[in-house]
Amino acid sequence: MEQISKFTYSDIKGELFRLKSKEMKTNFFMAENQFDQLLLENKIQLFKTEKACFLLADDDGFKRLYFIASAVEEIQSFFNNHLSEFDGDISIETAGNSGYLESIKDAFLQSGFYEYSSMVRMSKIRNNVEEINFENIHLLTVDKKEEFQMLYKKYFDKFVERIPTVEEIDGFIQEEKAYYFSDNDEIQGFIVFEYHGITSHLRYWFVHPDYREKKIGSKLIQLFFNIGEKVKRELFWVIESNKNAIKRYKHFGFIEEDMHNLILINKNKKYEEPNY
Repeated sequence: MEQISKFTYSDIKGELFRLKSKEMKTNFFMAENQFDQLLLENKIQLFKTEKACFLLADDDGFKRLYFIASAVEEIQSFFNNHLSEFDGDISIETAGNSGYLESIKDAFLQSGFYEYSSMVRMSKIRNNVEEINFENIHLLTVDKKEEFQMLYKKYFDKFVERIPTVEEIDGFIQEEKAYYFSDNDEIQGFIVFEYHGITSHLRYWFVHPDYREKKIGSKLIQLFFNIGEKVKRELFWVIESNKNAIKRYKHFGFIEEDMHNLILINKNKKYEEPNY
């Protein structure tokens, strides 16, 4: 195992090519701008072997582990030989269909990790759009950034919901990806979604607990359902244990896909469903 002191995003893409095989396992799908920000702040480490590549990235009081491995056994070896004595929290997030994730999950569990939560992807084809009522709905602006970020810190789970960085929130504002509802001076709810070609991806959808009786959620979700001239497909991820939410989305025409997002950590902690 060799720790590499100098590396770039292109080097990691090169590792994906070098280790490519039918048995390769990876959870590295990080955007280049996110990677470069971590590198700039000296918050990411790279480790390499002949058959694998691992990255440890600092997050909100814990580390995220990314891997590119020619076989699942390489992941187990790295856990057992290099992470077994680490006292802090390590989170691993990996996505794929049920068959792809089975061996990876087993390797994690056998190496002292615990399943913290999992999500399932839901999607539907957009067939028509309706007129949007924008009353009390506003684009997120710089003057609301601090309040917006504090809501994430207070109400979102840092392991599951990937609390955005200041730089990401700046991107939401610049690219007009985030909207909030307010009929006073407070953010009472917000929604963030982005486009990938003809697909609209719902990132965050939140209603403040103090305002849950105002039907803010339905007022915000209409934006996701109707904005985007080129959008043909809508998708988002739902906590698999939240059966009520899954049932509700199916009522709106969404279907569950065999695509899952598995979150494991090296401590026996339990995910608590958010109360919002």
